[in-house]
Amino acid sequence: MLDELRALAIAAVVLSHFALAFGSQSAVAFWLNLPDLSVGVDLFFVISGFLIFQNLADLTDRASRFTRAMAAFYARRLTRIALPAWAILMALAMANLEHPASSAADLWTAAAFVANVHWARCEVAPRCGDALAASHFWSLASEAQFYLLAPALLFARGRAPLYAATATILLLALIPRPHGSLLWALRPEALLLDAALGSEVRRRATWLVKAPPVSAGMAAWWILVASMMARIAIGPFSGLAWTLVALVSAGVVLGSLKGTPIGSHVGEAVRRVGRASFSVYLIHLPLIGVAAESDAARIGVPAAVLGALAAIAAATVVIEFAIVRPAAQLGRTWSARIASTHYQSHAADRKSIRV
Repeated sequence: MLDELRALAIAAVVLSHFALAFGSQSAVAFWLNLPDLSVGVDLFFVISGFLIFQNLADLTDRASRFTRAMAAFYARRLTRIALPAWAILMALAMANLEHPASSAADLWTAAAFVANVHWARCEVAPRCGDALAASHFWSLASEAQFYLLAPALLFARGRAPLYAATATILLLALIPRPHGSLLWALRPEALLLDAALGSEVRRRATWLVKAPPVSAGMAAWWILVASMMARIAIGPFSGLAWTLVALVSAGVVLGSLKGTPIGSHVGEAVRRVGRASFSVYLIHLPLIGVAAESDAARIGVPAAVLGALAAIAAATVVIEFAIVRPAAQLGRTWSARIASTHYQSHAADRKSIRV
């Protein structure tokens, strides 16, 4: 069901950006801002933390040395995430030459995966370009930075990852994290919590059997609950609110492991959206920005929204098949070659020693 959760997450994120872009032009969009549907990013983070730990552990088991496993891991992440992101940023940079929307700093910080730091500074000093062009790269930056720390979790044994994640999120619950700040953008608890969950699943922890299954409908309900928690994440209790959002997202992911997938053609369509969610995420915001800032005044909000949805769908298909899937395949091939080559080399060395 993880693909269904990805579809839910990207739907929430896209809706939140439509609400942000059209909120001053449409009553429907204005009220759509009531729940903070950007919590779809937290759900993405939780899914990523879970899968990253599983991927790291599998590579460590296959490779002969820890350093080789890390090389295989980073090779796969670089091609899977960075190459498509850089391709979209190049397109944005070329579009920016004709219709300036992003500052140079918006683009290079996104390419360097430090956009979360860049946009957090924009909250206190207006030095950034149009937030509807490239600001969504902040979440890719937070995830990429987590990749640098994730291997350390493999050194923990037993329940240590779970205890470490629990201690971290309890500490973060006490720290105010206003919307747009750097601590808000990092979201470490969402990534750490499900990396710890991945560790528990891998060691077949007995307490996991007590987790209730979560259907797609229940997952949508709980994400709506999390979005209302996020909306009141202000003042001294903002840290607690974001911690609760992470816990809800982790519970949804855990329950989905035992849930029943959506059946029929509807379920398959939802899962296809989930599998293409990275492509949707990369391209949706600038297209929404163009629709809100240029098209809405000319053709009206409803037509601009429909046009943006059509453009997002068309661009997603192109990006998915021309960039994202080839990059993912290249990453898998490169990663497997690094791990297997060094495994075979190490095995040959041991054989020669025995002889």
